[in-house]
Amino acid sequence: MKKVAVIGGGIIGSSWAVVFARAGIQTSVYDHDVNSVERIKSVIRESVENSNSLLMQGDSVDAVMSRITIHTSLAEALCDADYIQEAASENLALKQQLFADMAAQAKNTAILASSTSTYGASLFTRDLAQRERCLVVHPMTPPHLMPIVEVVGAEWTSPEVIKTACTFMQQLRQRPVVLEKEVSGFVLNRLQGALLMEMFELIADGVIRPADADLIISQGLGLRWSVVGPLEGIDLNAPTGIQGYLERYGHIFNEMAEAKGLRPPVDTPLIQTLHHAMRASLGLESLDAKRAWRDQAMAAVQLQLREIEERA
Repeated sequence: MKKVAVIGGGIIGSSWAVVFARAGIQTSVYDHDVNSVERIKSVIRESVENSNSLLMQGDSVDAVMSRITIHTSLAEALCDADYIQEAASENLALKQQLFADMAAQAKNTAILASSTSTYGASLFTRDLAQRERCLVVHPMTPPHLMPIVEVVGAEWTSPEVIKTACTFMQQLRQRPVVLEKEVSGFVLNRLQGALLMEMFELIADGVIRPADADLIISQGLGLRWSVVGPLEGIDLNAPTGIQGYLERYGHIFNEMAEAKGLRPPVDTPLIQTLHHAMRASLGLESLDAKRAWRDQAMAAVQLQLREIEERA
């Protein structure tokens, strides 16, 4: 990709601009508000300065900024763009209009991606003549610091477009995950939402104070999850991996689900699915070595956090 256009100069759009320009790509940012141009430039520069440790060797804040242009004309921003990242407000009608305008004004080989955290691409690309080029590339906020992105196509999105988008994200040092089908809120927000809803309930019921609820994540689960995911975490917490863990403790999750009137999630098919997934990436004979790596990585994270706190 030689040139990228970002549609929307808000928090997400400005952050995306940093991701693209930091990777050496010419980036144009479109925002309809002519009075926002200087603000957008200032926000982008501050983001680059605050994350300058992530710049490529030999690069500089000024060099990154030189690759970014701000436009109040959509046509100018889209001119010659190979990839377009829409980052406008979460308004379905607005996205429908923007994608119609982008499809009409961008070159016919450009990939049209949305940052939406709410709507599947099928809701705003259904009537487009070249809808196979459209998909969702949903980041975690802010993308210039959070590498994970959810790549979600509509049923008509070209598999080649999905593959190209994933390859591009990897080149940007983002970490794409492909969702096999559209689901409301995608996966990132559904997982975050499930955790937050449980926290809200526990706080409202007087079980724990808000500050302590945050500590449980930032100084507990969050530290573990910074180096291994939740599934990897429980895989490493039993001698026989995730299968042994769920066979012994799966009833705990089922009982919590039943108390809320939900279907118990842990059954034999799920255990087997997770067992095969974990063992495909890590054999049982390698669990001890991975546990040692986890311990070293978590210790390194804690050391870095202590150093940052001491400098604050």
